[in-house]
Amino acid sequence: MQPPEDVYRLCSAQHGLLARRQLVTLVGRFDADHLLAGSRFERLLRGVYRVRGGAAHPHQRAIAATLRSGTGATLTGPAALGLLDLEAVDLGPGFHVVVPGGRRVTGVDFGVRIDPDPDRSVWHLGEVRIADAADALVEAAARSSGLQPRALRLAHDRLRWTDRLRPGQLKVRAERLRLVRANGSGRGLLGELLEMDASLATGDGERALARILSHFDPPAELQVWISPRHCLDSYFRTLRFAIEYQGRADHATEAGRSRDRVRDEELTMAGIRLMYVTAEDLLDERALLARIGAALTARADELGLPAPRYIGG
Repeated sequence: MQPPEDVYRLCSAQHGLLARRQLVTLVGRFDADHLLAGSRFERLLRGVYRVRGGAAHPHQRAIAATLRSGTGATLTGPAALGLLDLEAVDLGPGFHVVVPGGRRVTGVDFGVRIDPDPDRSVWHLGEVRIADAADALVEAAARSSGLQPRALRLAHDRLRWTDRLRPGQLKVRAERLRLVRANGSGRGLLGELLEMDASLATGDGERALARILSHFDPPAELQVWISPRHCLDSYFRTLRFAIEYQGRADHATEAGRSRDRVRDEELTMAGIRLMYVTAEDLLDERALLARIGAALTARADELGLPAPRYIGG
């Protein structure tokens, strides 16, 4: 018997996997068992099969475990983030499966928990429920061992840069998922993640620069939009003075330099003075503080205004 096209489409959407219950829905119990007894499919877990000859997806086991856990099960943690195709981020093959209340999944070699938020937001890979980015990120940080902090920070920043994560969203979700107390505190990787969540800065360089600028009173504003196209990393509004972190990835290419030139021209026309800070500058914090302080004083003198005070810390 040749499987209907609907069967292959569902398998393709689920990276080569299919649950027996799904096949029964599509072709009926008798034909489903006949197809699964043939050579087109091989059994991975009880009730879960893969198409023979297909390339194994890196997160195939996580998807299979979610299918094995039944209707309403949700995949979360590192694998759920991996399925978002975050560029240059590798959090490994770890995963977590959460299921509706009252569900028992036995005889498996992976962990299954009751979902603390059955009404959570999800997206679908075929018919497989995948936790949204915020939930997958906080659950990866709170429940996964062996994650590299830098990979977790990079995942957070990629989600921010692509508008799939908003400042403050992780704290709300961590509390709703009972991963932290209502005050939003957290330990280890989750604590580090929640600190990043509270800041408008993204990227290790921007976060380091924001910490340095917090030594001035008044401090710089972070992530300030000065036009529909341009956002400043940090901005001393009264002095019309901006400080930009110039990361290698965004500014080392010709396209990046071209964008910088356009922005610099726009800032000049708007009467805003601009200073760049690089990763090399951040290596000597005292020298950078002196340079920033001198630039702020010079700009304040130019405008006849008081300069921000260095308050240490």
